[in-house]
Amino acid sequence: MWGGVGWLVDLWLDTTFVKAIGVIVGAAAAIYYVTVRFGK
Repeated sequence: MWGGVGWLVDLWLDTTFVKAIGVIVGAAAAIYYVTVRFGK
């Protein structure tokens, strides 16, 4: 989802790096969610 948000921001701002930031944030959020959900 965050990769898609980054892609849309890239289209809006005419940049190329926000998509990568969105993918990284999305992956970090997914890892955090799995750790909190199943880590206990």
